[in-house]
Amino acid sequence: MSGDNYITKLMISAVNEMKTKKPKWPADWDNKRKMEFLDDILMWLEKEQLYEQCQIILNAKKKIK
Repeated sequence: MSGDNYITKLMISAVNEMKTKKPKWPADWDNKRKMEFLDDILMWLEKEQLYEQCQIILNAKKKIK
């Protein structure tokens, strides 16, 4: 298995968890930092064309605002 494939599977699994579970953020992260983190994930997911997971991230961002 290639490293990229493993990372993709790991990311999909982690993002899918956000569908049903609330993320446990580091205590010192404010909403701005959380949004930056989710934006970074969203960019990666878009590049990988993982649109179902993009929607999960977009929904998570709505809960932070």
